[in-house]
Amino acid sequence: MLMNKDWINLNRATSEYMDGAWNFVKSVEQNEGYPKKILCPCKNCVNLSHQYVDDVYEHLVIKGMDPTYRIWVHHGEQPIESQMEGELDLGDGYNLYMAADMDAVNMDIGTGKGSEKEFNRNLDDASTPLYEGCTKYTKLSAIVVLYKLKNVNGWSDRSFTSLLELLHDVLPENNVLLNSMYSVKRFLSRFDLMHRKTMFYSIQCTQ
Repeated sequence: MLMNKDWINLNRATSEYMDGAWNFVKSVEQNEGYPKKILCPCKNCVNLSHQYVDDVYEHLVIKGMDPTYRIWVHHGEQPIESQMEGELDLGDGYNLYMAADMDAVNMDIGTGKGSEKEFNRNLDDASTPLYEGCTKYTKLSAIVVLYKLKNVNGWSDRSFTSLLELLHDVLPENNVLLNSMYSVKRFLSRFDLMHRKTMFYSIQCTQ
């Protein structure tokens, strides 16, 4: 099913845009069985944050839709055959975020991929504040945001490692930011996410 996207490039102050945004969030809410929160695809949240439906609507009107989000697979859209790109890595921080959102993920504990205790220990580690006193980012959310930027901008592993090293040095002492692509891969592998594949979805940058 393809979703109506005619409204996303309109002036956000117009009634046509607002009606389109409202119809979008209500359609997603209905298709997902009326959950309390849905993923927000605005330019700031970029599908990394679950928000109340009314808040998603406000974000879309105030901030606009993430321009890199072309095929709305996280909101029920099924692309047509011409949009298929083969089997692609989901790649961005979305799957990692979902792993930490216990309301959104269906865990199958006891399948040989780690105990519930081990998984909870990993989540505790992932929830550590990025540095002492930091309330905006955790170890998990920082990696989510940075890893998404890596994929959207096509950075090499080497350049990403250089960025992580610089940020680790710039941030206050005792920060928990991972400082290499290797350590990021090890971190993601705890949640069995580095090799997860999906069909029909790739992040495309319009810049």
